Amino acid sequence: METRLIVSLALKRLFIANRGEIARRIALTARRLGIETVVLTDRTPPPEYLLGIVSHFVQVASESPALYLDANFMLEQAQKAGCDSVHPGFGFLSENAEFAAKTIAMGMTWVGPNPEAITAMASKAAARTYAEKAHVPCVKGLSGFPVPDSETGDFSALEAFADKAGYPLLLKAAYGGGGKGMRLIHRRDELKAAALRAKSEAKNSFGNGSLICEQYLGAPRHVEVQILADKHGHVVAVGDRDCSLQRRHQKIIEEAPATELTPATRAALHQAAVSLAAAVGYDSTGTVEFLVDWTEGSRTADLQRFYFLEMNTRLQVEHPVTEEVFGLDLVEWQLRVAQGEHLPTQFNQLQPHGHSVEVRIYAEDTNKDFFPAPGPVAAFQPALGPGIRWELGLSEVDEITGRFDPMIAKLVATGANRETALMRLGDALRRTVFAGPENNMALLEQLVCDSDFAKGPVTTHFLGEQLAGLITKIGEKREAQADAAEGLLDRLMSNQLGAAQKTSGMTPAAVTQNIFGGATRQPTNAAVEVASVKEHLVKTGEGYGQELRVKSGSGLLMGAETRPFWYAALNTSKERLGWVGVGGIVYSRCLTLSSARLDRQRRGGNTADVVAPVPGRVIAVKVASGDAVDLGQTLFVLESMKMEFEVKAAAPGTVAQLSVKQDEQVTAGQQLAIWAT
Repeated sequence: METRLIVSLALKRLFIANRGEIARRIALTARRLGIETVVLTDRTPPPEYLLGIVSHFVQVASESPALYLDANFMLEQAQKAGCDSVHPGFGFLSENAEFAAKTIAMGMTWVGPNPEAITAMASKAAARTYAEKAHVPCVKGLSGFPVPDSETGDFSALEAFADKAGYPLLLKAAYGGGGKGMRLIHRRDELKAAALRAKSEAKNSFGNGSLICEQYLGAPRHVEVQILADKHGHVVAVGDRDCSLQRRHQKIIEEAPATELTPATRAALHQAAVSLAAAVGYDSTGTVEFLVDWTEGSRTADLQRFYFLEMNTRLQVEHPVTEEVFGLDLVEWQLRVAQGEHLPTQFNQLQPHGHSVEVRIYAEDTNKDFFPAPGPVAAFQPALGPGIRWELGLSEVDEITGRFDPMIAKLVATGANRETALMRLGDALRRTVFAGPENNMALLEQLVCDSDFAKGPVTTHFLGEQLAGLITKIGEKREAQADAAEGLLDRLMSNQLGAAQKTSGMTPAAVTQNIFGGATRQPTNAAVEVASVKEHLVKTGEGYGQELRVKSGSGLLMGAETRPFWYAALNTSKERLGWVGVGGIVYSRCLTLSSARLDRQRRGGNTADVVAPVPGRVIAVKVASGDAVDLGQTLFVLESMKMEFEVKAAAPGTVAQLSVKQDEQVTAGQQLAIWAT
């Protein structure tokens, strides 16, 4: 049960120094508590998902990552807007001690831990030292080593540690997380190039290129403990989460509580996190992350081995699963702690109830090593239902920009147990309408419904080891439904697909709730909705009926079995686009773009030219006109959504002409170079 205090908050106007779904999340709590909120935007009108939730918007010429990293600009805007407090959200300036100190010096309340605690944990190297002093176990590591600017520089300190510790090793950004600036090293000859790339990515993402190097564990789980501390020395552990399912060292599924930990392990993890937080005088929400050894010898022990990973001195992306099982609003307690309130004594006995799982929805191509896939979104209608919660950074009609991280929404499902939570997740993913660029929803549905993850805990290596098989299963499902889906697309593109056809006992799910904060829609007998798409209209709907039959494993039609589907159609002055979603798989069609152009955009080029697989900035050109190149040789390095991507030769050949220069901005599918033919 959620704990409530009958206390009127002194804060009156809060500046949210962030954007997207976390800005919406913070504003929702602030609105409930009677606190006005101020958010930056470059849109007129502001994003739909923030309307009716955020109190005031400050118009800026352009939203860019640099804007949100500019502490002085943020504080200047907060003061101009008459704010008495600042909440940094996560990412950007959220773990910047200087930003916190300046906020306090300007007379505003900083909604986060004190600057000294942030400084203590800001560097992974310093955090290791504090952890060791607090008797928290750590893996072997090296910090404070110099990273030169080129491969001809001095790598002796790093090479000496690598030779002593052995491979594989993990390079990590010392001042950031989220998989940015992280490289796995298997051999000595990979060390220099990987360190240079990690340094570049870390500097681009966090403004600091410092690295640490650690031993890489063979089979760990990623388990973290949620900390809540007040300004009076009271620190509590608000349960734990498992965040082991990751890609690119970045979490995509998180759950609370972590399963299959022994009582002794859970107690030791919680005590280690509390001890570390107390040692640095922590106050606010925070997370202490650990690697739990999941090899046979440790997994079956009463006290399973674990090692300190890092501490995040901010609200975590995955905080909703903890809120769901503990009945707490962690943002509310950030605000209460920031103005000096004591944590209630009963927080020492908090216990979780039920199970909650969160999936992160990314605009990315799972078939192309998770490359970001920004682009326009014609229709987005999140599925609602019992135990379902959405954290949104996307409106019903929107565009996913390449300037920021590709996460566009989080879907959280909670139930009495893990099985129920996963079942609700899968159902919501299948029913969600998303007519836009490539995304990971089909993979998420496969993971939560039909994979070893659905059966129990997995290690951080799971997705890398199982991805090929999961993609194959998704492909088989796509093929089994292809005929039925293509038939629906034929009807949709010829304007024959209208209101849903119904079979006996089945009715379309009428939309009775608007998650975006606007006026609630009225129930309708016809499952056809019309939503504004700037100057165009998109038509979406749901359907049931005998028309949709899918192939069985033997290739025969499944008799009377039918499946629900959704559809969306968009007409513009240049093209007609259509989408059909069946069983978590989306099929799409465009009538005006040639199949060759579409194929080139999806695949990233052909044998006659080299094109950009993602939109972004060219940060390195590795070849020149006339160069002969080998298969797999790196030709260009692009920066997109805070990640760096290598464009490699798909075949041996000769570069006839370069089409771009370093520092140029490119779009997805844009020509980078021409092969000699």
